[in-house]
Amino acid sequence: MKKTLSIIALMLVLAMAFTACSAPAEEPAATEAPAATEAPAATEAPAAEEPAADAAEEPAADATGDAAPSTEISGDYIQTPFIVTSCGQSPGAVMLNMVAVQSGFTSASDNSLTAETLDTSGTYKTLIVTAGTSMKGMGAAGTDVDTEIERCTALMQAAKDAGMVVVGAHIEGMARRSDNSDQKSIDAVMSMADIILVVEDSDSDGFFTDYAAQNNKPLIKVAEALDAAAIMK
Repeated sequence: MKKTLSIIALMLVLAMAFTACSAPAEEPAATEAPAATEAPAATEAPAAEEPAADAAEEPAADATGDAAPSTEISGDYIQTPFIVTSCGQSPGAVMLNMVAVQSGFTSASDNSLTAETLDTSGTYKTLIVTAGTSMKGMGAAGTDVDTEIERCTALMQAAKDAGMVVVGAHIEGMARRSDNSDQKSIDAVMSMADIILVVEDSDSDGFFTDYAAQNNKPLIKVAEALDAAAIMK
């Protein structure tokens, strides 16, 4: 009887132990991972300011310089306004001035004009110097041919330096080609002239035609002094 009870008790113990072992072990609840903290929003770097462009304007070019007037050299006409003088105190300069004024052109005549008194501001585009001498005229003016040549060559150079066209004229015919003083005046004036103006009588022997060709200078020839208006512009 005791043996039977012992067997039953042993069987109960085994059954309880088997039950305990076969029950599934309860898994511990998973711990919830902490929520990821959001990265702080990136602060936008301030845009780098470009250095302000140098707005300083360049100084304007100096416009105060006295530019020489631009005058066209043409073998077809003489540009006005002009100023005329005589190398030898002959009436040729006065004659050309009268022709211009009567034809409505602007001109002036001054037989005492010098390099120092020449208006180089642009009032005149052309300087005309008539060649040929008058002994009576030079005597009245208290001068001589050499003094006249010195005055007129310096005057013509000043006109060239100022941008004016220089015209050498002989408009009184062969009467102003009669002696050595006339020829000295002609040689001095024509050598510095940009353009040569003559009347037909002055060139009756072809002297001025040959001179102009040999020295590559434009030659304007008119029938007589009054016709000079036709070649003024």
